[in-house]
Amino acid sequence: MARKSEFYKGSRKKRNYALVPFAVVLAVLALVVVGFYGMQKYAVVTKDGVAVELPILGSSSGDGTGLDGGKKSFPSVDTEIVFDPPDYSRVKPAKLKNVEPIRAIFVPAENLTEEKLAEYGDRLKTGNALVLEMKPRSGLLMFNSQSQAAMGYGMSASPEISAQIQENINKLKESGTYLVAQISCCIDNAYGSRSLNVALKNTYGMAFTDDSGLWLDPYSIDVRNYAVQLTRELYAMGFDEVVLADVAHPVIEREKPEDVPKDPEGKPLPEFMYSVEMSTPPGPVNAVCGFAVYVANQLKDREGVLSIYTNTKTSLVKADPKTGQDATLLFKLFDRVYFPTDKAAYSYNVSDVQSSILSGEVTNRFVPVVINNLPPDKENISWVLIDKEVKKD
Repeated sequence: MARKSEFYKGSRKKRNYALVPFAVVLAVLALVVVGFYGMQKYAVVTKDGVAVELPILGSSSGDGTGLDGGKKSFPSVDTEIVFDPPDYSRVKPAKLKNVEPIRAIFVPAENLTEEKLAEYGDRLKTGNALVLEMKPRSGLLMFNSQSQAAMGYGMSASPEISAQIQENINKLKESGTYLVAQISCCIDNAYGSRSLNVALKNTYGMAFTDDSGLWLDPYSIDVRNYAVQLTRELYAMGFDEVVLADVAHPVIEREKPEDVPKDPEGKPLPEFMYSVEMSTPPGPVNAVCGFAVYVANQLKDREGVLSIYTNTKTSLVKADPKTGQDATLLFKLFDRVYFPTDKAAYSYNVSDVQSSILSGEVTNRFVPVVINNLPPDKENISWVLIDKEVKKD
């Protein structure tokens, strides 16, 4: 018969030995992670690969001694970040409007009276439109703009004058006349003289002016937004189309190279100073094409037709390095491109721009602006006629 124990045997706790390997693995992973990030500062990258050189195994003098006792030489390298200028040839064509031929007479700002507008309207026997100069190069608007720049620098027309012009516009619209508003964008005597921040500056930091007037900086975001705001307001007034004039860079023609301003060491100074700092080399093409791209993108939701001027024969076939204009780009972004020309040169101009027009008819989208004499009378041809008094000798 088994003897009964006089002592109570306590129950043994079960030990979970499966946690031991897990804890070991976790500790090893932690060491690996800490070691990986902690050893990065000892990594040496060479053309032959990557090696880890620990101070404890090599020289502790910090003089570049390697594991083999030899000296590691690291030549100094001068680094410079270079930004390539924008490539505007890669700009994709915008969704443009299907425009009809325009046959218009240009009405200068000083003739925007009821009597004069009635006279111009009566002359539209073969034409269908009037181009009204709503912002001349003086910068003084022919309507009461609520844009920040116009209100801040007093460039709007009085409410009385604006109301009268609005009434005249309504009458022309009722008669079926197609109305185009023209605004000068980068030549603006009022804005440039009242705000040096937006003026294009010469070598000495003064506002640049020439025979055309006082120039604004095409790089300036304020100048660009001003054009956008005015265009929206003109659409709201009832205009079917807005054409941007003077979207260009001024040109300085010097007869002698030595006339270029130089610093005390004799190095040429830049001809122009801009209102913004840029990561790419500044210049006419970047300034003007950038202006055109920005304004067109801001107005891509527009209801009316949006057009622009180009002014040189060079710009019809490639980017003009002097004025910065590029008709190939402009035809991608704007519904029409206006071009000052004459009766004799018109056919050659059409040949130049034909390859740049990817959609629509060239006679609808390319608008010759002529003085006194119309281009050859052909069916569905577009034109804008400017009256100019011929001085007699």
